[in-house]
Amino acid sequence: MKKWSPYLWKLMWVIGLFLLTIISFDIKNEIKVMSASTFSITPVFWANFITLFLWGVYLSLIFIKKWTIHLNLPLLICVFIPCFLISIYVPLATILPLSNPIGGVWFTKVISSYFIEIVAGLTFMLSIFNNLKSDSE
Repeated sequence: MKKWSPYLWKLMWVIGLFLLTIISFDIKNEIKVMSASTFSITPVFWANFITLFLWGVYLSLIFIKKWTIHLNLPLLICVFIPCFLISIYVPLATILPLSNPIGGVWFTKVISSYFIEIVAGLTFMLSIFNNLKSDSE
């Protein structure tokens, strides 16, 4: 059974990927219908942020080999925090009076790509469960 364990883990991950795809699609459709009936776009932006962040967390599961908490501080500070702050800007701007602090067309392109939320979720998990060996190991 130990010989088949890595294969089963990867197969279960793929099945979970299909389930996550179906669930996130259904949730986004339900929220779009609800937003259209209430004339509020805020839930759509929050749903996009949450589902894409969870996609990043789920994608990171295939890369984590050891489930012990060991922080990768450079990854957390230099990648996760900026990506998280940029990705949460749009949902917060729908409920708070925020102006674009950075400006420029590039910021709009980055926000509309929806890739930053996935990177934030992925690096969040990878920065908590650091798989890199330290010099002492």
